[in-house]
Amino acid sequence: MTGGALNRKEPCRYWLAVSLTAWWLACALSGILCFGATAPDSTNPELERLARWLKSPDDSVREDAIHELAAIRDPVAIPLIVRGLKDTNAVIRAAAAWSLCLASGPQAVNGLRGVLGDDNDRVRASAVWSLSQIGGRAVLPDVVRLATNDASGVVRFRAVWGLAFIRDKSALPIAVNALGDYNNAVRERSALLAIDALADKSIVPLLLTQRNNILPATRRVVMYLLAKYGDSSVVPALIDGLKDQDALVRGEAAISLGKLHARNSLPALQSILRDPDDHVRGSAAYALGLMGDPDGRALLRPLLQDSSAFVRAVAADSLQTLGDKTAKPPEGFKSSELFTFPIYSPEQKDLY
Repeated sequence: MTGGALNRKEPCRYWLAVSLTAWWLACALSGILCFGATAPDSTNPELERLARWLKSPDDSVREDAIHELAAIRDPVAIPLIVRGLKDTNAVIRAAAAWSLCLASGPQAVNGLRGVLGDDNDRVRASAVWSLSQIGGRAVLPDVVRLATNDASGVVRFRAVWGLAFIRDKSALPIAVNALGDYNNAVRERSALLAIDALADKSIVPLLLTQRNNILPATRRVVMYLLAKYGDSSVVPALIDGLKDQDALVRGEAAISLGKLHARNSLPALQSILRDPDDHVRGSAAYALGLMGDPDGRALLRPLLQDSSAFVRAVAADSLQTLGDKTAKPPEGFKSSELFTFPIYSPEQKDLY
């Protein structure tokens, strides 16, 4: 009887063993699925090493770890880079924030949002720069807040430029307002790049609100942009610009009239051919050549006797453009190379 009872219990032991094995495999699989993405450093020797480096008391070691993690360009490195956003060293926090510009996913976005209020402006600048590139329209309020309210020029510079990456047309007024920023880099670099990405026909009324800005550099940029995005309707504003107290503004207004081929502005241009500033006279001479009106030749010929060699050269060049082959500008002289508004390429990431 005893042997028979034991034999009857064998199937129970068998199924118990099978059940335990299945349970163990399920737990193991669950562990892989649940923890594999959040603890890559436990399975990857390189990440494990860099995770240890991030705990080093040596700042340079921790900074090297961030740069190596960024070079991996793999999502598994993101949690460790995000950890660097909480480092005690601002240089390392900034490096971590900058490194996330090629990342993706909510962990990177939330980590960057967390340091937008950092007490170090380079950290905030790096964070808003990366956030604008990976966060999409959802982060537009964050970027706009720093673009308009941050006390640091370097932060506003990165935030305004960041609007170009988000490409939400509703941010166009913010970009135009940035033309009036007192920081040169914001006004003449990032604002122009953002406008280039966002501009449409609605920009002209926005630009006109800035034409009387207290900053001469802003008024000059407006004169340039009115020709780039406007039409004949902006000619009166450009003619007003010919009367500006700043010579660069007057010169830019003249050139813009030439770009728009505003032949009805010839009398206004004639008035600044006697401007005391040779840059303005030269700009007017260049504008007459751009305009393409043969009547401009009569206005240009007296400038061949101008006291400024620069003005004489521009006048001769414009006369040739208008078909007067008797005019002889200096060999190799090209007015267009002297009247190019400084525009910065989006590839120049290290402008500030």
